[in-house]
Amino acid sequence: MKRRTSSSNTELNSRFSISAILDLAIILGVLALCILVLPFLNPFLRHGHGLAAVLAAAAFQFLAEGVAPFALMAVRGEAFSSYGFTRSNIGISLGFALLLALFYDAALSWHSGALLWIPLLRQPAVRTALSVGFPLSILGVVIALLAWGFTEGFFGIYFARKVNLAWGHDGTGWFAPGVLAFALFNGIFHVMVGQGWEGFISSFASGYAIAVIPAVTGNAWGGALVQALTDAVGRL
Repeated sequence: MKRRTSSSNTELNSRFSISAILDLAIILGVLALCILVLPFLNPFLRHGHGLAAVLAAAAFQFLAEGVAPFALMAVRGEAFSSYGFTRSNIGISLGFALLLALFYDAALSWHSGALLWIPLLRQPAVRTALSVGFPLSILGVVIALLAWGFTEGFFGIYFARKVNLAWGHDGTGWFAPGVLAFALFNGIFHVMVGQGWEGFISSFASGYAIAVIPAVTGNAWGGALVQALTDAVGRL
């Protein structure tokens, strides 16, 4: 009888990773906490000036979506390569990102009736960075790209991988559980922050693109790139 119980527990643990579920709960908890305190911080974040304002906004973004995943990776002894950040298939991954970003921008432009293709142009931190003048503006834009490009893209890739592990899935395929889960989460999250159903559709699409690239190419660099290329695109 004990042997059957042990075998049953092993099968259950192999299918549903408790540590992956815990990691998901932690990163979502940190994100929720940051959203709760955002109304109190907004007056400071939105009315700051110069490079300091960009740094403050980027620090908050990193706290919301970067600190917990990176800390958990350190605790778990995980490498970036386990998330697909390798040289293997990087050309295919980046090319796929450019293609998906092109489709995304074209659809958004058609819907809005204006050509939208400049990444992050509607991001307040980027507008603040551009106002400080050269060369500090370049540094500000780079900081924004790291915060709302790589960090936010990595959050989606991390989220998708943990869902796949929790589900006992290998994480490959166009309809892997992690891919669909992050797309749905991204859409719902942007509805909750006031972007409405249009925000849901565009965020579902970008979330799907972020997570599906590593799922079908085995390389995650394209997922981070497509986030940087599709976030808050604006007109030149």
